[in-house]
Amino acid sequence: MSVLLRIAFVLAGALLLGMAANEALRAVGHWYEMNRAQSESDLSQAFVIALAVQAVCVLVGGWFGNLPFRHWQRWRTASRH
Repeated sequence: MSVLLRIAFVLAGALLLGMAANEALRAVGHWYEMNRAQSESDLSQAFVIALAVQAVCVLVGGWFGNLPFRHWQRWRTASRH
């Protein structure tokens, strides 16, 4: 049961930070497309960078999701003694 709960916490953190990054990157990407991009190559490079940033945000979000689980697990173990 503990493993499933940990997976749920990690997935929740990854999804939350990934979705927040997606919204921010969408706004920045739209601004870049309208104001700065000179060619399709610029847009392609921006897209690859955005994917890399979002992947990092998902990984960091998973790590952040694991933190409350570990805190809860320590609290539960301490309350048993």
